[in-house]
Amino acid sequence: MCGATVQSMNHVRALTSRKFNEETQEMEIEGVVETRTTGFIIHAMLAATIHLLNTLKYLPIPVVSGVFLYLGRRLMTGNTFLQRIRECCAESNRLPKTHPIHILGRKKMNIFTSVQVLCLAGLWIFKQNSATAIFFPGVIGVLMAIRKWVLPRFFLQEELEALGDPNPL
Repeated sequence: MCGATVQSMNHVRALTSRKFNEETQEMEIEGVVETRTTGFIIHAMLAATIHLLNTLKYLPIPVVSGVFLYLGRRLMTGNTFLQRIRECCAESNRLPKTHPIHILGRKKMNIFTSVQVLCLAGLWIFKQNSATAIFFPGVIGVLMAIRKWVLPRFFLQEELEALGDPNPL
C-alpha cells in the first residue's frame, strides 16, 4: 500500500488559497502556491525512519494496515465516482437538484459510471498480471486518451462537468 496519494492531495489542499466570491456566494480557489520544500522535508523524514526499523518491527501489521485503511477511507469522502455508484439506484426526488441525474438522466449517468467501473476493472486486471504490470503507467496514459478523445463523442462538455469530470488535459 502507498500513502503517497493521500499525502499529495492533502499537500495540494494545504497550499491552496481561497477567497469568497460575493457574486456566487461560494468559496473559490484563488491559486495554489507551489513549493518543493515540503516534499523534500516529507521524504527526508521518511528516509529517517530507517533508523527506527528496530523499533517498527514490534508494531503489528494490522495496526499499519488500519492506518492505511483509515487514510484511504478519508480520501474517498467527496469522490464523485463513489457517490455516483452509491446513488445509481436512489430515487431521483431524494437527490439534490444539482445532482447529475437531474441534468443527464439516470441512463446516461449510469453509462458514464459504468465506463469508469470498466476502466477501473481493466486497470485492476492489468495490474494483477505480473507480465503486464510493468506497463501500468502506460495504461494510465490510455485512460487519459479515453477521457480526452472517446468520452467527448458520447457526452457534451456540460454533461461531463455535471458529472464532476471537468475539461480534459
